[in-house]
Amino acid sequence: MASIHPTRHGTYEVKWRENKKPKSKSCKTKSEAQSLKVEVERRLAAGRGFVRGQDAPTLEIFSAQWLAGRNDLEASTRAKYQEWLEVHILPELGHLSVAELKPRRLQEWQDQRLAEGAGPAVLGKAQSLLSQILKRAVLPYEYLDVNPALALGRPSYRKRDHRWLTAAEVEALRVWFLEREDIGSATLISVLGYVGIRPQDALALEWTHVGERLTIIQKNSGGEIRPGSKTGDRYKRTVYLPEPVSGDLSAWEDTALTSGLVFGKRDGRPWTKNDWDNWRSRIRPDGSRGYSFKQAAEDVGLGSTLKPYDLRHTCATLCAAAGWNHIEIAQQLGHSPQESMRTYQHLIDSNPAERRSIEDYIAEARGVRDLFGAEAQ
Repeated sequence: MASIHPTRHGTYEVKWRENKKPKSKSCKTKSEAQSLKVEVERRLAAGRGFVRGQDAPTLEIFSAQWLAGRNDLEASTRAKYQEWLEVHILPELGHLSVAELKPRRLQEWQDQRLAEGAGPAVLGKAQSLLSQILKRAVLPYEYLDVNPALALGRPSYRKRDHRWLTAAEVEALRVWFLEREDIGSATLISVLGYVGIRPQDALALEWTHVGERLTIIQKNSGGEIRPGSKTGDRYKRTVYLPEPVSGDLSAWEDTALTSGLVFGKRDGRPWTKNDWDNWRSRIRPDGSRGYSFKQAAEDVGLGSTLKPYDLRHTCATLCAAAGWNHIEIAQQLGHSPQESMRTYQHLIDSNPAERRSIEDYIAEARGVRDLFGAEAQ
């Protein structure tokens, strides 16, 4: 099957035949050659070839083939993957054969990138991408026996703490837009803060999806409406719609210029990424901010780091205060029960003495009569 031959240079050469073609590989010591001989014979007996480094494609070629075959990726995700490859992975590793990527080499790459100032968070994402690519190098291509990226620890860093607002703070943002006669933005604040769906799901809502509950059936991906949600193309769910938010949507529907998308542009088309970025933080030519979420947050005293996505966590806190369990919260927000437990279990466990409905918290923040007819304080 395979044989070992000493060379005149003091090294050892392992020889075998594969697909009727002679193959060989040099080893520095006899023990390395014996180990290689055993591995070659094991692979041949299993009907598998022995891939040498020069037989496998480079990581640059293999990653390009992998990315080209990922037809399921959103355009924005594909662009991020391409950026991580070009900035963090390929400059140091792209010229190497996939079969040469061992854990030690990847550890050296990680150390070098961190020393060069790469952010631990984005480098961790780049490592996850590399792990996905090398998983395919194991199966079905068998360029590697195991995925070397699995042995590589993720860079440690402090994650941004989840931030959630009180209902009164959400109302401050909503009123800021109402005072400027921007009913659409005020309604979007209400939906994000009290329903808890993702912004890309909110920007894909149609009026036909609004009833006693909201139906989440599609998403806005960079200005293109696509079926599904962030968690999958075949994903569909209905979520609880608090009565005050239903009223906000009705008021907005009466003044909205379009009958299709709830939060579309004036011409009825969906928001693009540029539209969303402008809404989050619109900068005028003179450097000041226009009517934007960032300006609203600064003006009402919530700071400049608040993000629209943070409103989603406000919904979770209200659900927990109303007595919802982690499974119900997960269904509302559209993530896994495990994620709900990790993020919100401490709120669920707080077990206030008196449970109140979400509508009560909103009514109190708005200073209107609550569901029991008592004047909110």
